[in-house]
Amino acid sequence: MGIGCFSKEAYEFIDRLSAAGQSYWQVLPLGHAGGWYSPYQPLSCFALDPMYIDPYILYEEGTLCSSAMTMLGLESKHTSENKIDYETLLPARMEIYKNAFETWQLIGNDEDEFEKFCRKNKKWLEDYALFIALRDKFGDADWSNWEKSFRFREKAALKRFSRENADEILFHKWLQYKAYSQWQNVINYAHSRGIEIIGDIPIYAAFESADCWANPELFKLTKGLKPAAYSGCPPDAFSPDGQVWGNPLYKWRAHKDRGYSWWIERLKNNFKIYDVIRLDHFRGFESFYAVPKTAINGLDGKWMRGPGMDFFKKVKAAIPKGRFIAEDLGYITPEVARLKERTGLPGMKVLQFAFDGNDANPYLPANYEEDCVVYTGTHDNDTTRGWYHSLGSDVRRNVTGFIRAQNGRQDDADKAPEFNSKAAAISLVSIAMRSKARTCIIPLQDYMLLGSEARVNTPGTTGDNWRWRMNADFFDENLAAYILQLTRETGRIGAKNER
Repeated sequence: MGIGCFSKEAYEFIDRLSAAGQSYWQVLPLGHAGGWYSPYQPLSCFALDPMYIDPYILYEEGTLCSSAMTMLGLESKHTSENKIDYETLLPARMEIYKNAFETWQLIGNDEDEFEKFCRKNKKWLEDYALFIALRDKFGDADWSNWEKSFRFREKAALKRFSRENADEILFHKWLQYKAYSQWQNVINYAHSRGIEIIGDIPIYAAFESADCWANPELFKLTKGLKPAAYSGCPPDAFSPDGQVWGNPLYKWRAHKDRGYSWWIERLKNNFKIYDVIRLDHFRGFESFYAVPKTAINGLDGKWMRGPGMDFFKKVKAAIPKGRFIAEDLGYITPEVARLKERTGLPGMKVLQFAFDGNDANPYLPANYEEDCVVYTGTHDNDTTRGWYHSLGSDVRRNVTGFIRAQNGRQDDADKAPEFNSKAAAISLVSIAMRSKARTCIIPLQDYMLLGSEARVNTPGTTGDNWRWRMNADFFDENLAAYILQLTRETGRIGAKNER
């Protein structure tokens, strides 16, 4: 089909992970993606993306007629082998889901379970379903352009709209019920096969989200309910002019006054769908980068103080058994390092960042602390093969010398022949696996030795991101056997948290 979903392919993928001797499956955020189809610009910090609902399960449940299933065939005709065509996929899926919903209303075979789901998730579900229905009505992602009565959430207007559009609102609640139910079955199966799920929480909510619309007092907005400033980052290795992410900034004082209740509810909800949570942009909890609303790049931003340790104390008290990974990449100051040390959270090491020629580089395996998570690259990096292929001669020489030294060769790196990109990728995956990092996560693109065509995201751009998809046949028995062998050879078969 046009995109992977909570379908039999997900269960087969878990079987492959288990056969390969793995303990974790790390996924990108599963939230309802918004602008540019980015999972880091969710329409809700609580809702799952309905596009992951498996229509075949709906068919098996008897809520989807066979004529609607023909749409799936039409959908696949517009889908390239390795690219997601969201523009075709999403409208087609909504038609399929509406067909199933209408049938479900007639037969109502799990109505009690649906009502139970709605009661348990009322705090966010009511606002989310109402928001999506309003968004559909106005055809405008920017809710600050809606009619004033809806923009400012006037009770009478919302009550009238809810009454007049009750079916549409119920439909969006039902989609969440189905998405959560199907994903829970996937999680249960993963656990039965010894696999845990690492999820990812974007630090910021999107302005075009139900969260911002329903809780404007928690965000830095103008009186007209526009962002007063934007999130972003200063110049870095990805963007020499810095980045403007476009998310509104939090009013951390307002969050503190409420005991960080919105954040705690958000984290608790995400622990329903993940076993471990990667906290995106960890440094933003110490200090965040604020960019003026008129800025066209990140050069003119300034650092502002975040909630710091007070936030993590409240989270620890509310979720004492919560397991987190700190995404401590980017511009890391001593203050950020101290905050991570005080929280006790494992940080991240990205091998692609290790080759600036500095022996003290924290991403060199020799400098890792044991309690960390190593990656060859993340969703923001090129694949390791593509990255190596694009390197300049100086950095490539550093990589070549490093690999040869790790493999016990003491040749002069200036005279040693360079590796081809496949050989370099194979070596770097093995080096990451052999490092002392307690946990090692390897993107499947690197196991499959794919090039830049398989890159997921290029930070600071809004082009062809988030569209790559893996063909289900790529992760076959041979690849699983290879991963299992490498996992054994590097000593990562065994106790939980060690692969």
